[in-house]
Order: sequence, then structure tokens, then C-alpha cells
Amino acid sequence: MRTLFTTALLIGAMAAYASAQGDQIVGGYGDANVKDKDVRHAAAVAIRQHSRRAHHAVTLVKINKAEQQVVSGMNYRLCMSVRRGRRGRVHTVTAVVYQPIRKPMRLTNWQEGGCKEL
Repeated sequence: MRTLFTTALLIGAMAAYASAQGDQIVGGYGDANVKDKDVRHAAAVAIRQHSRRAHHAVTLVKINKAEQQVVSGMNYRLCMSVRRGRRGRVHTVTAVVYQPIRKPMRLTNWQEGGCKEL
């Protein structure tokens, strides 16, 4: 019984330490540099494909934050400030762009109204 208690206490302490360190969850999203060429390319793909689907022009104002996730390829989750049309107001969106291995990037999700899960 004492060994079980000691083991549980040790596991709890290790979990608390790892949580305090802010370690990335294996398989989860990790921070990406907004100036990285692949991140900027993913943003351009998101803007182009969303504009085509929505039937109105959307322009990128700024990439506020970027995250990436290794899957069978790469997911890019982007928080962006965008403008609808030439004189539209600037608003924040979250876009997810998937880069399959050896295939072109494609927009898989576009949510308006702030940065979701970033």
C-alpha cells in the first residue's frame, strides 16, 4: 500500500512539473513564427480560397499568431486580421490550412469572430 501511495505521489509530482513547464502536448499544436515563409504561404492560401468560396475579396492585414501541428502532413492554425473588400472594417478570423505530403495546401476551416483555440 505504501509503494502504491509513493508511486501515485511521484506520478502526480511529475505531471504537475510538466504542466508548469508549459510543454507542448504530443500531437498538439505548437507555436510557429508568423514571419516563416510556410506560415505566410498558408495565410495566402487561406485568403485566396476563402475569397473564392465567399464570392467577395478578402485581404490580409496581419498574421497575429500562428501554430502548427504535425499530422500526415502539416496543419497551420492562423489568427489573422483581415479586411473584407477595399474599405471594409478589419476583423479577426481563425483559419486552419492543411498541407498534405506532396500535395497543395487547402483551407479546411475559417471562423470569424476572434482567435479560436490559439
